[in-house]
Amino acid sequence: MIDSISQLESCCISEISFHIYNSRCLDLEYGLWPNRRGETGLNERTQIMTVTLESLRGRVGDVDAHEFIPIHRFPEFFGEVGQRFIDNNKGLFQTLDMVPETHPHRLTKKALDNEQITEQTVWEKKGIYAPGHANFDRRLAVMDKMGVQRELVFPGFGLLGLIQSLGGGQGGIPVATPEEISMGREAIGEHNRWAGHLTRMHPARLRIVGMISTGDLDLTPQLLTKRAQDVIDLGVKAIQISSGEPPAGLSPADPKLDPFYAVFAQTGTVLTFHPPSQLGYRKTDAWEVSVRPDLATAVSFHQAMENFLGLMIVGGVFDRHPTLRVGMIETLPEWIGPMIERLESRGEGAMKLDLSHLALKPSEYVVRNVRASVLLGEPIERWLERWPYLQDVLCWSSDYPHIEGGQWALQEAFRRVAPFGDDVVEKYFVKNSALIFD
Repeated sequence: MIDSISQLESCCISEISFHIYNSRCLDLEYGLWPNRRGETGLNERTQIMTVTLESLRGRVGDVDAHEFIPIHRFPEFFGEVGQRFIDNNKGLFQTLDMVPETHPHRLTKKALDNEQITEQTVWEKKGIYAPGHANFDRRLAVMDKMGVQRELVFPGFGLLGLIQSLGGGQGGIPVATPEEISMGREAIGEHNRWAGHLTRMHPARLRIVGMISTGDLDLTPQLLTKRAQDVIDLGVKAIQISSGEPPAGLSPADPKLDPFYAVFAQTGTVLTFHPPSQLGYRKTDAWEVSVRPDLATAVSFHQAMENFLGLMIVGGVFDRHPTLRVGMIETLPEWIGPMIERLESRGEGAMKLDLSHLALKPSEYVVRNVRASVLLGEPIERWLERWPYLQDVLCWSSDYPHIEGGQWALQEAFRRVAPFGDDVVEKYFVKNSALIFD
């Protein structure tokens, strides 16, 4: 049996359930989690608030949510491609079937989207038991109950297709056959059509993320650009690509990719990175043998995303495409601050990095062009203290309906961010996500 939810989710659900526990332990250590009297180490920051939780209702942007359609319903939503994906990926689904029977993330379990939509169910039910996990007419009602105005939604079916299109073989998933790789690419295409249709139906509420496989061996910059334009033409307003494979075999900073980035910048389409975008960065899982999966993930999870964004910054991509929007979603954004510190404050004299070719400081590009999601279990208080400019970058997310999002996530996040004042609260829950949605 897979070891199991940690390893399986590291490839195909979210990779970070372990982080909730770890972060809460650290928050207690640093005095950021409430003590028995309900106090935190940030009480001295508490201000008279005019922005209340109720005043945020109906204005909140949620930059990380998910489609979570159970496998038996793939044909209902994705037609004959969904059925063939089931028929031709037995090994994949046998692996997914190892998730414990009652676990909310057991996608192989037959479940209908018929849970009553109440204040309690939208914040406490998870996975296949959550209302609106599959039916997006119901999802809109869930968002209304939560007080969420707009939602960026990442794929489930398409994610499985991406894993297969990349050859499988990681996170406990069997190595994909050539036929399964081809089927994975078909699944991505069908997801993109579905994503574009839903986004066009609900342009003011939903952004269903499309997908592009950017690391195919035969891919050229011209074909990659066409692939992006074709997905955008379907109505998609955000596209997830790989950070673990060089796009079309090139550095993310290569000017040959400028037409690709220009398609995103000119159409206002958001370039996003989200697990399992990092697949392929390591050649083999041998690095993680004999190490507990959650600990191995803690070491390497961020590396591919940091590498990709860092090269975009120092390679001048944001100078050449100043309106390009990038979303680093569910990537554990604790790496952003240290990366920027290395670029801006690395030594003196011969050790100091020459960034004179750039128009702005690296941190200024991040503020202007990048947004990053935060989960409830992550120590946002510490990040805002250490790197104040991140108050213009970090965004609230529910991860709905994944378990990593936690329960009553909006209420608890507000309580923790409120001590930083009205301006930070407004940015975190509303203003910062406008770069993703507007």
